[in-house]
Amino acid sequence: MAGALRPVVVLMALASVLFVVDGWLDGAYPGGESWIGGSAYRGLGVLAYVFAIVNGGMALVIARGSERTLMGRIGLSAFFLAERPLTAFVLGPKSGAAVAGHLATALLELVILLGALRVWRLGRSIDEPDMDAVLALDAPSPAAPEADDFVAPGLPQRTSWAIGGLTLLLAAALVTDGLAAGFMPGGRQWGMSGDAAGWVVYLLAAIVLTMALPAVHGGMLALRALFGLALVLLIERALSPFALRMFEPTTLALHAVAALAALALALATASAIRASARSGHSLTPARAERA
Repeated sequence: MAGALRPVVVLMALASVLFVVDGWLDGAYPGGESWIGGSAYRGLGVLAYVFAIVNGGMALVIARGSERTLMGRIGLSAFFLAERPLTAFVLGPKSGAAVAGHLATALLELVILLGALRVWRLGRSIDEPDMDAVLALDAPSPAAPEADDFVAPGLPQRTSWAIGGLTLLLAAALVTDGLAAGFMPGGRQWGMSGDAAGWVVYLLAAIVLTMALPAVHGGMLALRALFGLALVLLIERALSPFALRMFEPTTLALHAVAALAALALALATASAIRASARSGHSLTPARAERA
């Protein structure tokens, strides 16, 4: 259990950092327009720092093995999944970097939510009178369950590694495309339409990585979603240079790499789905079914 809980705690610590970044990008600093009493966003930008402190405190308590706090963090993740995208657009116009920060935090919260739910379900499936002791990072983990926490029985380890590696290659190609287009701090202007919306490749990369997390563990729903997204990205990466008349060699090369990675990822996920259908076994761990 400690091995399954540790990534969740690490991601929560990363979320606290992203909340601080969100507040800074929103102008919530002394003299900034979103600081207390400022003219922008009614001074609510400072709430990002409050969220960072609360999140950091909950991470420390969860790391000590508190099941109740873990359940509370699951509810808080659901809140942030709605709050971060909403405040990115509702409170007033924001820079492209600020919008991207809010959306990136929301995606990270989705990963935390999925991971925390998985840990909670695994914990509930273990016959232990003291759940807090089972969840503690420094508690001894049961040897038998630990082996298949990360690769489900119906998903071969080679397939799991292939899906993970291809996902990383696809995400890297998307991010490199955004950087090559000038979407970086101090670069071209970020926007929501036209050429200024090219930063969306960062969002696509984050979505692909988020879907891959449960997919490599054997989640059937995640595998199907990743398969569909890979097909969409295959078509988009292959056709967009010609539709938008982007014929620079670097752009064409990056789009070709991403299209090939998307094709390979679609084939790998399709193979995993077919193998599960032939075997007649669920790709989810048996312990999760007992939860």
